[in-house]
Amino acid sequence: MIYEINETLKELLLREMPVRKGDIEIQFDLPKREWSSRLNKPTLNIFMYDVLENIELRGSEQWTQTDNGDGTVSLHRNPVRVNFYYLITSWAKEIQDEQQLLSTALTTLLRQAIIPEDLLPETLQNQPVPIRLEVLQNKSLAKMSDFWSTIENDPHPGIRLTVTLTIDPYKPISSPRVATSEVRFRQVPSPETTRPEDKEKKSVSSKSYISMRGKLISQKYSPSTLKLILIETGKEIPVQEGGEFTLQRLTHGTYHLDIIFNGRVLRHEKFVVPISKLEINV
Repeated sequence: MIYEINETLKELLLREMPVRKGDIEIQFDLPKREWSSRLNKPTLNIFMYDVLENIELRGSEQWTQTDNGDGTVSLHRNPVRVNFYYLITSWAKEIQDEQQLLSTALTTLLRQAIIPEDLLPETLQNQPVPIRLEVLQNKSLAKMSDFWSTIENDPHPGIRLTVTLTIDPYKPISSPRVATSEVRFRQVPSPETTRPEDKEKKSVSSKSYISMRGKLISQKYSPSTLKLILIETGKEIPVQEGGEFTLQRLTHGTYHLDIIFNGRVLRHEKFVVPISKLEINV
């Protein structure tokens, strides 16, 4: 993956920069003194110094659920948006040539908000969003003087480049669809207001609420034309296009549903909570 990103950046610069083929080199080595001493033509060094997840692009939901239509669902962890951080420097015998090469690279990259699709190798294709390029963002290398001192080379001005890629290494997890869930609330005495000797005497209150899914099945009526009323509350229950509906905040006991079409009750449905599966044929 990293190799493919590097080669794509190289192809992008060689294609878009106004230089003749063979006039410059593009390399990805750590720009140490022993490396730069071996250069014999103007060179752009594209050094990748860090890889981090882009937290700003991470959604609030980390999983996507898909109904397989056979009583099971697939859970798929969402792909990760990853930033690859580069420092781009130019190297030549004359300082004017270095500055000209760096300026050319900068103006070229500023014109590119994304990597063009026609440059992407097969392994980087089918990205859910285009591969983004950010230029001149202040992505720290700590102190630049420390960086150059560590690699034992003379300081060079550089362009900060961030490449944002979507990576999906996860496989879906299939499991039976959950039709009923139960949430229990339990109230315990506050330790600040209860004496130790009273804790065992103090009553503890609790309550359970159940949410459950159901489905209307009909060969004659479209689910969108049917109205569903929970008799015990008198509330209408929304029905989705596929006939699915959800009943919430139920407790253990017996309930009744009216299925209504055009003001006429088609069916009275009695059910007991909890129930493993609720499918109503109309």
